[in-house]
Amino acid sequence: MPEPQYTQEQENELLQHIFFGKLDNLPNLASKIVRIFTSSTFTDTSMERNSLMQHTYPKLKEYCREKHGLEFQVVDMRWGVRDEATDDHKTTELCMQEIDNCQRVSVGPNFV
Repeated sequence: MPEPQYTQEQENELLQHIFFGKLDNLPNLASKIVRIFTSSTFTDTSMERNSLMQHTYPKLKEYCREKHGLEFQVVDMRWGVRDEATDDHKTTELCMQEIDNCQRVSVGPNFV
């Protein structure tokens, strides 16, 4: 995605808005992140997930960086959900929040 082009006058106006705390109409910055949420059961697909982590994702990370100047990130809730969250039945809520985050942040695909 190309970065927006501004005239010097527009840039000066944006800076003035920032300096005076007027932050409501600032342009959105283009993301440079591809953030993938890996979804599956916690135990049934451990071999597949490990293969993705060991073989596929490192190659994708390198490809994104070298070919497109993008940061490749992976979210795998298998390593991020604590026992307390599963006891309180908050796993679904945590996963949905992270899926929303991936959709918001990622400039490309966001779910596997």
